[in-house]
Amino acid sequence: MNKPIKSLFYLFFVAIALVSCEEEYIPDTVFTRPQIVVEGYIEQSANGLPPYVILTRSSPFLTTLDTAAINALFVHGAEVWVSDGADSVRLTEICLSDIAAIDSALGQSVAQGLGFGGSTNGVNFCFYVDANAFISGQPSLNIRQNGRYSLRINAEGQLLTATTTMPEYIPIDSFSFLPRSAAADDSLMQIYGYFTDPVGEQNYYRIFSRRNQEPMYPASSLGTGTSVTDDKIFNGQSFQFDVLRGQPITEEFDPQTFGFFWRGDTITVRGAALDYEHFRFWQTVEFNANSQGPFGTYVRIKSNINGGLGIWGAIAYEDYTIVLPR
Repeated sequence: MNKPIKSLFYLFFVAIALVSCEEEYIPDTVFTRPQIVVEGYIEQSANGLPPYVILTRSSPFLTTLDTAAINALFVHGAEVWVSDGADSVRLTEICLSDIAAIDSALGQSVAQGLGFGGSTNGVNFCFYVDANAFISGQPSLNIRQNGRYSLRINAEGQLLTATTTMPEYIPIDSFSFLPRSAAADDSLMQIYGYFTDPVGEQNYYRIFSRRNQEPMYPASSLGTGTSVTDDKIFNGQSFQFDVLRGQPITEEFDPQTFGFFWRGDTITVRGAALDYEHFRFWQTVEFNANSQGPFGTYVRIKSNINGGLGIWGAIAYEDYTIVLPR
């Protein structure tokens, strides 16, 4: 399953004080001890990964984080179960330090599928995954449209539960591309997508893009400037939208190249459908990420995890390949 995914999981959901020039606002929830943070997914796609879950602990906002501190946040030894209502599968804990010692298809498939293999700056990422599905290439559960999938976690004496629903995937109609400008020596290009939203339905979308062999990153969604959107303003309509080049949040912003691709690139665009709770999680995460600064607006991250924080989300998607001319 050659589908790089660099999980951009958000480890730290804590109560923080936001200070403006007028008055101090302190969120009313104060966690007296670290909470378990979940980032887990079940996918429906020809390239889909088996269900996987990352477990960490929340950390105070002002904590100084180094490699050792980050490694200490991962939760080990948990019992993690996923069910489709008829069958259940227990996920296996695997860490990057284990993969180097695993001489099997499992270790290589997990590392490749989750986007690892390069430098991780000393962080020993750990995750829980349906190992049998990785080895066999066959899903352990019945993954289908409108299927309900439950997550049950026993970790450090705590019980966490969540459910998610697999949405219907709505395909992107087509793509086109144009040079950024009329200049003959301009090496940058813009990609456009064309999409028709179903009439009379509530749908929630997310979009990603990948340049060549880079990881898959969230990208601009349907012209909104974030990677997620609902269809409130375009329900039942057909329209064109910009596909921006996804890039990591650690990459330096360059206004000359941001969002564009280069001539000769091979681009993968991933159009994805989410259920409402999965959409709200990423909507609130991205709103907070884009609202930093002394006058930023505080929004509590929407979680569907009972007994903890984070997201257990179903996602249906399709990958489209676009080869740009040189």
